[in-house]
Amino acid sequence: MLAQLMGANIGEITAVVVRYYGGIMLGTGGLVKAYGGGVQQGLKQLARRRKVPMKRFMLMCNYAQLSGIERLLARFDSQLDEVVYLDRITLTLPYAHIEAFRQTLSDFSRGALSLDPLTP
Repeated sequence: MLAQLMGANIGEITAVVVRYYGGIMLGTGGLVKAYGGGVQQGLKQLARRRKVPMKRFMLMCNYAQLSGIERLLARFDSQLDEVVYLDRITLTLPYAHIEAFRQTLSDFSRGALSLDPLTP
C-alpha cells in the first residue's frame, strides 16, 4: 500500500484498509496484492488538486475601489475569503503570490491601499 501511495507522487495522502475477514486463505502475498490493488483503484478515481500555501491579509478599501480590486483578484486567480460591508469594505484575502499582488494593488491605488497580514 505504501509503495502505491509513494509511487503516485501525490504528496500528503493516506489510505485505510478495513479487513472484514480474519482468515488466512489469501496468504501474505494475496493480501499484499489485494490491498495494493485496492489502493491503485482508489488512486485512479482520486480527484487531484495542487495544494498552494496561502496567507491571509486584510485590505481596507472604499466602495468605489471594490470593482477594480475584484478584477485584480481575478487576474491573480484569487478570491475573497470574507467581506464585511461597513463605512469601508474589509476584505480578507488568502493569497500565495502576495508580492506581485501587493505591487499591482499599489499601482492600482497609487499607493493608497495596503495589505495587513492577519495572525492565524
